Amino acid sequence: MKRYRAASALWLLLYLSMGSVFASSWQDEPEARQQLHQLGLELALADVHPTLTEWWQQAVAESTASDMADDQLLLGVQSFWRHWSDLSFFDRQHLRTRKADLSFSEADRANLKLAGQLKRRWQLVQGLMPGYANYAQLQQQLTRLLELQDVSWPVLRTTTVRPGERMDVIPQIRERLRMLGDMPNAPEVALPAVPDMDLVLEDTGIPDDTTLSESDFTAPDAHDNGVAVSSSPLASSSQPAASQFIDPQLYDSDLEQGIRRFQQRHGLTVDGVIGPQTFAWLDTSPLKRSQLLMRSMMRTLIGDELPSSYLLVNIPEYHLRLYQNQVMVLESNVIVGRDERKTPVMANKITNVVFNPPWNVPRSIINKDIVPKLYRDPGYIERQGFEVLDGGEVVPRFIWQRRLEEGGGFPYRLRQRPGTGNALGAYKFHLPNSDAIYLHDTPTRGLFGRDSRDLSSGCVRVQGAEQLANWLLQDQLSSSRLAALKANRETRWIRVAEPLPLFMVYWPSWLDADGMPQFRNDIYGFDKAMNSPFGAG
Repeated sequence: MKRYRAASALWLLLYLSMGSVFASSWQDEPEARQQLHQLGLELALADVHPTLTEWWQQAVAESTASDMADDQLLLGVQSFWRHWSDLSFFDRQHLRTRKADLSFSEADRANLKLAGQLKRRWQLVQGLMPGYANYAQLQQQLTRLLELQDVSWPVLRTTTVRPGERMDVIPQIRERLRMLGDMPNAPEVALPAVPDMDLVLEDTGIPDDTTLSESDFTAPDAHDNGVAVSSSPLASSSQPAASQFIDPQLYDSDLEQGIRRFQQRHGLTVDGVIGPQTFAWLDTSPLKRSQLLMRSMMRTLIGDELPSSYLLVNIPEYHLRLYQNQVMVLESNVIVGRDERKTPVMANKITNVVFNPPWNVPRSIINKDIVPKLYRDPGYIERQGFEVLDGGEVVPRFIWQRRLEEGGGFPYRLRQRPGTGNALGAYKFHLPNSDAIYLHDTPTRGLFGRDSRDLSSGCVRVQGAEQLANWLLQDQLSSSRLAALKANRETRWIRVAEPLPLFMVYWPSWLDADGMPQFRNDIYGFDKAMNSPFGAG
């Protein structure tokens, strides 16, 4: 938006230096008008502001379209992006824009009037183009999805379907995958024509008055070196092979490949089994997909400039990516907080790597998770390697247990000693924040194999924690020193020479390297309530 403000000043100076010029219409600049309507559509799909959606509707509807409506839309889009430029990272991730002030100044009106007089509205529109990555591909995908808006989209969900099974819903599943781009369009297969027997007899040299027996039509059963040998005079007639014809109700191998592609780009277990989660995404309408994609693309605009090296954690994707000089050098699966203990979106920096960290258990976890267990199993504390602390002093078991049994509660701190069973694993990545949120290793590696990984109490567990630690400290410590710090089981805090910027984002949808939309479950309900820009339905 800095570019827009500078351009506005130049436009105003030019306007003041000019005399009266005959104004043109938006109809005289069709490309500028079309692009303006596209920008309005994108913001309306994202449902970022009800008034902006209304102005877009007025500009594109045949009954209300006018130069005044187009002017209003352009000024509104300008005001929106000015508001956006002042939003914090947190507010951008939450799309807190619905109450934005969309008022515009006399200078805005003067700029637009001048652009109209000079037939250069396109310059104002160009200044409003957002900086989405793969913007052309985004527009292509939005167009493709919206072209499907009027296609009937009935609910397909039924019982679980597995490869090799036959079900009435299979043809609809196959067609839906084709519409969504996960299967190629099927070639048309012509049905075999009924043969003209006179021509067949003529081709085979059999006299017209020949009487044929049943054996003449029997499939060959003799073989010579693996090649079928026919004794029937009709066996050589040209007939389509049975494999050319598809049973439309059969879940075949081609459909399985399409389902696996579909599951992969929706973050589901890629097993070819069409269960509740796969059906849920198959039943998600094209309009909702376009809105989810557009809202997530808005969230990718996290700042005017990104640092050259940074860590990006996409919460609903359960994935982490490390960029060095804008090139991805590491990616890893992660585990994030469950819905009642959400991992917060945040912009922060990793300042320290802690080797063999103790775990100071948050009070919320003590009260909600651990204390209820202690009533049933007081030995849990010792088996899990916890120390009960009062201030800095260790509290003997008989004291805290007696107080618990007498109804005095558990006012103590808990600290888990470093070791193989420690909940933080071998590494902790410290972030300065008041919510006690950080990234860390974990001993429970099997959980990374799940497709849904909102399992923690808010902190982020990193599957590739060792690789991340080594990258952060590679210019400070040798590989042998790093290995020794991990092995000796002593807690050591190592300051990162150059703190690494970290962005924890909420992007349930994005475009992959091939330009195809990826979707993930909206685990925290950020996009639960979306208003259609096209009204009901």
